[in-house]
Amino acid sequence: MPGAEIAQYGIATFAIAGLVFVVSKIFDKKQNNNLAEVIKNNTKALEQVTAVVQAIQLSLTRQEAKIDELLERARQ
Repeated sequence: MPGAEIAQYGIATFAIAGLVFVVSKIFDKKQNNNLAEVIKNNTKALEQVTAVVQAIQLSLTRQEAKIDELLERARQ
């Protein structure tokens, strides 16, 4: 009965392929979760950088106003 042995190999091959498919889907899901975490962290970091840049701009504006004031006094 060579047909029965071939059928058993076919079933075994199908089972292994199914197992590989399930494992690959699990790893893809983990990678997507990692990607979401990276995006979340990058967004948080960009918000902090934006806050620092705004603080620097505010400081520069204040310094510019003080310099203008000092130049005005020096001219008089």
